Amino acid sequence: MEPITEFSFNLDEEYENEKGVFTVLSIHNNEMMIHWKNGEKTLTEIALQRRIQERRQREKIAEEEKNNEAKSKPKPRKSAPRKKRS
Repeated sequence: MEPITEFSFNLDEEYENEKGVFTVLSIHNNEMMIHWKNGEKTLTEIALQRRIQERRQREKIAEEEKNNEAKSKPKPRKSAPRKKRS
């Protein structure tokens, strides 16, 4: 499994969580003001959003590994129908 990279937020950049895509409007101490595409704004803890981003990154890596594993498994061969013995 790939290592999780340290996650940091930058002003005016877009990120996504379960609620949707948001833009970071401001960062002050351990909180940041974010703005969702639906117009809603909220003040949230950076640590909380970082944990969400890191979990989403782990889930994405696990899903990619699962898909790669499925692709690399050989498909079972179909055998020819057996002839009936009389």
